[in-house]
Amino acid sequence: MAMTKTILAMAVLVGAAAACATVTVRETRVVTGQVTDESGAPVAGNPVLVVARSLKLSKLRLEYDERGRREVRTATDAQGRFRMEFAPADLGNNFYLFFYDVTGFDRIKYRRPEPLDITERLKREPTVAVTHVLQFDPSWAEVARQMAHFGPQSDRSRILRQHGLPDKRDVSPGSGAEPEVWWYYADGVTYWFVGDRLVRTSQFPPMPRPTLPQ
Repeated sequence: MAMTKTILAMAVLVGAAAACATVTVRETRVVTGQVTDESGAPVAGNPVLVVARSLKLSKLRLEYDERGRREVRTATDAQGRFRMEFAPADLGNNFYLFFYDVTGFDRIKYRRPEPLDITERLKREPTVAVTHVLQFDPSWAEVARQMAHFGPQSDRSRILRQHGLPDKRDVSPGSGAEPEVWWYYADGVTYWFVGDRLVRTSQFPPMPRPTLPQ
């Protein structure tokens, strides 16, 4: 029984290691495709990255150790199309395709997409063609509605497009002479309005968003 358990445990470990695919491809490969949104419209200027890791299997622990990481990056054109050409072996042996980056990605309009493992496809296919659909962020419809209400050139619309909906709004009752304050905790900034006019901006160390009551 003990021997059976040991064999099963080893099989699980080997399976976990095998699940992290690695390939050595010295020939040139092309990664190409198009990024659209849920409505079918092309998304221009969206970042696209191939992140390559160099992994080495530890025979003792049956786990992969990462020995390095390199990137190939581009951005979609006006039709949402992208193309990257590289020799995988020059970069690593494990590859993920990202449609997100810290800069360039429209985090207000779209949900952050999950990366796509293309390691095995690079092994099999000279050209890896991918069509990716970005999902709208759940708050986008309300952001767009409020921007239309305030006017596209207003300070409030500009801030909504940059940060999204405020985490908190402090509104004083009365004649409107008291400021309305928009709080963005994760971005570490507050905006103070009197009427439609932005009168003050305050910054503070970013902090977790407050938990809203159920």
